[in-house]
Amino acid sequence: MLALKKFYRAGLTPTLRRWQKSLSLYNMAGWLNPIFDVYTGGDARPVFHDIDATRPELRTLEAEFEVIQSEARAVLAAYGRLPSYHSIDTDVIRTSGRTQRDKRWSVFMLTCFGRTPLAAPALAPKTLELARQIPGIHQAMLSILEPGKNIAAHTGPSRAYLRYHLALMVPDENPPRIRLKDKYYTWVEGESVLFDDSWDHEVINESSQIRVILMVDFRRPMPFPLSAIARFMELVAHWRYAPRVLKSMDALLPPPA
Repeated sequence: MLALKKFYRAGLTPTLRRWQKSLSLYNMAGWLNPIFDVYTGGDARPVFHDIDATRPELRTLEAEFEVIQSEARAVLAAYGRLPSYHSIDTDVIRTSGRTQRDKRWSVFMLTCFGRTPLAAPALAPKTLELARQIPGIHQAMLSILEPGKNIAAHTGPSRAYLRYHLALMVPDENPPRIRLKDKYYTWVEGESVLFDDSWDHEVINESSQIRVILMVDFRRPMPFPLSAIARFMELVAHWRYAPRVLKSMDALLPPPA
């Protein structure tokens, strides 16, 4: 019996954990990437995308920069130090919480696959309204990097979406920058960028102030039947992924009194 317990702890339990991790929705999304690559171009796919040619509706966010920035400041004032991203979504523990544990990458979720946390309409109603108008939206959130917090190199799980950033608060000295594949982009307050999150990327942050951006993921424009596959993935995420994210968000960041 003792030998069986040792086997269970030393062999079976780690194996089951590896299987559970590989079968997570986050990892399973990548299984369909070879299909999407028929359209994206695979290893030849672009890193950055033209906003006006790809999803011009994103320009409405840039036009309302001051309103969105003001609501972001309200979020920071309401909570002070926000929880780490991996406290909201355990799928990002490797990039959010495995290094520099004294510093945080935090998020304030606005909408997640058609579901909205309680605090979003209370503190950022206009930003939420604007984000909901983006066709094919997956998620929208405020992304906050504490001073000196880096984000380890990683790849987004799926080619089914593209990622948009609008820089809301960027330090003047040593502004953080992101490496995407072999290209670099430095955030500039008030400016936006659109890129393919499935490329290997990391954030290098040597600043002494916080960095805040609006981050929006939306369905990559693709022809049928690829668009139908992407929509099915969104439906699965609506029922399997979003509920646990919102449960954590509502528990850790309830609407302020």
